[in-house]
Amino acid sequence: MASGCWRHTDGLVVLPFTGSVTKWIYMAVNESALLSIAVAGDIYDATWLKDRTKLLQIKDKKVKYYVNKEQCRCKIFLNGTLQIERVVKEDSGKYTVTVYHQDGKLNKEEDTMFIVQGECLLFPYHSQTS
Repeated sequence: MASGCWRHTDGLVVLPFTGSVTKWIYMAVNESALLSIAVAGDIYDATWLKDRTKLLQIKDKKVKYYVNKEQCRCKIFLNGTLQIERVVKEDSGKYTVTVYHQDGKLNKEEDTMFIVQGECLLFPYHSQTS
């Protein structure tokens, strides 16, 4: 069984995560991914996290990286969209974007489950002993 996966007694394997997920995105290795958020008007402050780790932020049209830019292979557009180039299996996870108005009030928060080909999804488990 792949690391990070759980096998339930009913024979199903699922990715472990908690909370609600707004959308699911599936992508093949080496493709470019765009993770977006639908908000009305201009984005003043948007922060992207992967599995609760800050990746990057755009605030007042200035970008700040919290991780190594080259390892991340990501960038953020003025509309808050996150782009990940040449995705790898390790990019799979729960991505959260939080958007704030200029006055500091929360505008919107959204979770996206991003799955890169080859990760554990929901599938039947077959024992090798039968």
